[in-house]
Amino acid sequence: MIATCISSNEESHMNKAITAALISALVCPGTGHFYLKKYNIGTLISAVSLGGLVYLLYQAVERAQEISAQILSGAVPLDFNLIYQMFTEQPSGAKAVYVSIATWAFIIGWLVGVIDAYRLGHALDKADEL
Repeated sequence: MIATCISSNEESHMNKAITAALISALVCPGTGHFYLKKYNIGTLISAVSLGGLVYLLYQAVERAQEISAQILSGAVPLDFNLIYQMFTEQPSGAKAVYVSIATWAFIIGWLVGVIDAYRLGHALDKADEL
């Protein structure tokens, strides 16, 4: 009976840490922090990650528009392999640096969001135990 009570108690205490990490991993970076009522850090992590994602999506749409304009003008034939090759070409110059920075901001923001949400949730779980 006591072991069951302790086991059940430990599971409920792990809930905040695991829930916050899962929310951050599956919904959006920083949302686990909102769940833990850590709004400032949640906003920062969300802004960094989503800023990187928005820039990457902007670049993809811009590239798609460039390629579609070339197709419509007749400069590029309607060939799937050629279009795919053009779309997947790596950007050059400053644009390549910005794409790289945006990619790393998105990835690191997501990882930091999950790990830090778990860490903060675990600390709150320990504080609840006391």
